[in-house]
Amino acid sequence: MIAKTAVINPKAKVSNDCTIGEYCVVEDGVVLEEGVVLGHHVVIHSGTVIGAGTVIGDGSVLGRSPLPAATSTVKAQQELSPLVIGKNCIIGTGVVVYRGTRLDDSCFLGDNSSVRENCKLGKAVLVGQRVVVENGVEIGDYTKIQTGAYITAATKIEERVFVAPMVTTTNDNYMGRTEKRFASRRGPILKKGCRVGGGVTLLPGITIGEEAFIAAGSIVTKDAPPYQLLMGAPARVKRSVPDDELLFHEKKKDDNSTVPSFDLKRQNEALKTELSAVLGKVVASGQFILGENVKALENEIAQVCGVQYGVGVASGSDALYLALLACGIEPGDEVITTPFTFFATAGSIVRAGAVPVFVDIDPKTYNMDPDLIEEKITPRTKALLPVHLFGQAADMGRIMEIAYKHGLKVIEDVAQALGCEYQGRPGGGIGDAGCLSFFPTKNLGCFGDGGMVVTNNQKIAERVRMLRVHGAKKKYYHELLGVNSRLDELQAAVLRIKLPHFKGWLKKREEHAELYNDLFKASGLTVSGYVKTPYHLPGCRHTYNQYTIAVRKRDELRDYLKERGIGTTVYYPLPLHLQPVFKELGYKKGDFPHAEQAAGSVLSLPMFPELTEEEIRCVVKTITDFYGDEAQ
Repeated sequence: MIAKTAVINPKAKVSNDCTIGEYCVVEDGVVLEEGVVLGHHVVIHSGTVIGAGTVIGDGSVLGRSPLPAATSTVKAQQELSPLVIGKNCIIGTGVVVYRGTRLDDSCFLGDNSSVRENCKLGKAVLVGQRVVVENGVEIGDYTKIQTGAYITAATKIEERVFVAPMVTTTNDNYMGRTEKRFASRRGPILKKGCRVGGGVTLLPGITIGEEAFIAAGSIVTKDAPPYQLLMGAPARVKRSVPDDELLFHEKKKDDNSTVPSFDLKRQNEALKTELSAVLGKVVASGQFILGENVKALENEIAQVCGVQYGVGVASGSDALYLALLACGIEPGDEVITTPFTFFATAGSIVRAGAVPVFVDIDPKTYNMDPDLIEEKITPRTKALLPVHLFGQAADMGRIMEIAYKHGLKVIEDVAQALGCEYQGRPGGGIGDAGCLSFFPTKNLGCFGDGGMVVTNNQKIAERVRMLRVHGAKKKYYHELLGVNSRLDELQAAVLRIKLPHFKGWLKKREEHAELYNDLFKASGLTVSGYVKTPYHLPGCRHTYNQYTIAVRKRDELRDYLKERGIGTTVYYPLPLHLQPVFKELGYKKGDFPHAEQAAGSVLSLPMFPELTEEEIRCVVKTITDFYGDEAQ
């Protein structure tokens, strides 16, 4: 039935069984499918498509074209596509929906609500009375947005989200209608199943994690981790959402699935074709010792480290040992180093016949504290051996200053830190020699053991080349007492396939570390002091070979994570000065309190380039669950 006062354009397509009330206007190109009901004073603008069974309340305006504000400096938008409304929707009285928007089937728009241009509403979305949905908003299936909420432009809301009355979302930090404002705006992201309480304010660009719960009246300034209840102004994590309150139980189970501390299989699978081809090529060549791949890799790694020479050896441990010998370290000499590192650092000093002299670490960086070095220097001191632990360079400025003042050699242990930088200078290229490891778990790893000594000193490079082949420069003529320590051709070939990906892998590690940092901040664990995230030395590049946190109740947390399939590692549970093999050095517990404290509190979390955001969120959530209300 069509009222006599209704105005219907001849080019509109209106199904015979539609009902159109008094004083309605239906413009050209409009399509009204079977059973559509229009109340009184409804305006349907040109091209709008309304699906079968949809009911439109009095005074609604559908398919309106937006007009720029008189004060706006933003260019007018291009022509928008017509409004499309799905089947069996209910549109209340006084509703306004703009062109370019699409509503899926069974949506409900409450009285006096408005939906701006270029929005997408999924199936059975409920928009309550007086709700404002600005342009470019995406809303997932079965989501409910209740009375008076304001959903700002560019907001993304996933499926089955609940937004309570009077929630306010924001998307920019600039005032006025300017190009800068519109280019920089970032709406919030509400992940599936999350619930946002009444009167909550969400700041620009934040993410509310899956099934997170934001308590009424909160102001959310940072990302909310999934499955957590947040409260306050600013909002902070209070506890986990109980399992019986979750909508997606299968996701909760997946969230506790296995997260390995390191997974080389993912990397190898991605490079499988290239790796197989190059290994086959080496096998076909019959050249396995010091071949063309070794020579090429030596030059390529030297460039990465900003030096002239690279000498491939059998392992990172041998790199340390041979570098010490090449730098003239002799029996009885002393070498100052850190007690908080892998055994090979001090073990190589002893292998060279020298004596390791330990100084305590900086508790922030876990690297050797340069302020403690000079008090340990004696007439027998010949070298300093700083370690760039976990991927962060030691304070090489102070260390080189001390070495120059006292005439000492500096051998850098870069086993965990290829690609790190100190004030713009690559690690390994600052001291007299740098020692690298290509163990499979390193930033750049081969298929077994491998290492390299890098240096700008031609004499050191030549000496290492001799020492790695039993001290011979000419075959069967031995000038030094060396060892058999050569990087083989197969390992070099593998490393050369991986090297072009190295920069990208380092960037991924940095991104993972940043996400870890953000999530821990959002959880409240760093503020409460339960978790200390890695310190980043200003002006330096941290490669995050390990993402190592310091935590309370470390061993209990490690067991808790293991039970839930999350791999972790403790680097290192016993400082070197307390190792039984170094008992004769005369050190005792308490000599290096910072190193000992670190050994009792550090925990390295999963970290490798192929780690996923979901896995990182799982790790942080599980740690948050472990501490629970205790940390709040």
